[in-house]
Order: sequence, then structure tokens, then C-alpha cells
Amino acid sequence: MDEVAKIMARGLIALPSDVRKKLGLKEGDLVRIEVKDDQLIIKKEQRVYDLKGSLQSQQNQNKTFAQILAEEFEKRRGGK
Repeated sequence: MDEVAKIMARGLIALPSDVRKKLGLKEGDLVRIEVKDDQLIIKKEQRVYDLKGSLQSQQNQNKTFAQILAEEFEKRRGGK
């Protein structure tokens, strides 16, 4: 998906609605911005409260909190 966005005053960028919908972005969400060579990469930032309900699973009984968080973040990034 290629979209064009215009840089406005103070460096603000309005993301096209198709992009926001595809990533599930809404007002107040955080994004991570990476610069690689001449590319700007914008990724949806995961927050701990986005994982609400993940700790209650029977599968998580013998895991540390750090392990559960790492697995959930990886799942949501499309890893597992």
C-alpha cells in the first residue's frame, strides 16, 4: 500500500484514513518512527495496556510476566 501524505506546519503529517484503518490507529495512539538511509518507517507502538486479558490464559501459568509480555508483543507484530 503506497500513500502520499503532506508535511504541514511544524512538521505535522496527516496519515491517510486508509493507512489509519489498516493499522487500527486512532487519536492518541503512539507510533514509532525509524529512519533508515533515505526511508522513514512509521510503526504502531504497542503499550502494556494493549495486552489487557493476555495474563489470564491457562497457558501463562508457569511463565514470568516478562515472558508473557515478550510473547504477546511478538504475536501482535505478526511473529508467532
